[in-house]
Amino acid sequence: MNYLGFFLKILVILISAFYPFVLLSVEGELLSLSQYWNTSLQPLFIVANVMTAYFFFSLDDWRISSFLLVLVTAFSVKLYPETHNVVAVLFFLSCLYPLFKSKRYKFYGYLYLLSPIIGLIYGLLYLEIYSILILCGYHLHSVLHVLYVYYEKSKLES
Repeated sequence: MNYLGFFLKILVILISAFYPFVLLSVEGELLSLSQYWNTSLQPLFIVANVMTAYFFFSLDDWRISSFLLVLVTAFSVKLYPETHNVVAVLFFLSCLYPLFKSKRYKFYGYLYLLSPIIGLIYGLLYLEIYSILILCGYHLHSVLHVLYVYYEKSKLES
């Protein structure tokens, strides 16, 4: 079993979950996560998105989301605002399909559907952070479940 692969996936999930809070604490509150492209933390924004996209690409149902996340990162909100915003919306919408396709963790899809309410109450930045945290929770839960199954299987084989 490839424990390094599990470790790397968990690391990417944790980086994805915590990087919005690093952005907030260092640069303060901006209108959206994409606005951090124009700050000194641009490399963190890019690296976190690319690592997440790479992780998504390894999962069949998440490949469209992976591609869209790369495009969100490639088209800065400053230089290509319309393209960036359309692709960002498409990215967040594309995550609905795999969330609801999952039989075991469908409740994350329902939690994800609450994100527009968060956006209406707190603004776009917090809609994005909430959505990212739901996605991270889903993926962490999935990875830990697979790790648990491998662990249980290895105990039975011993």
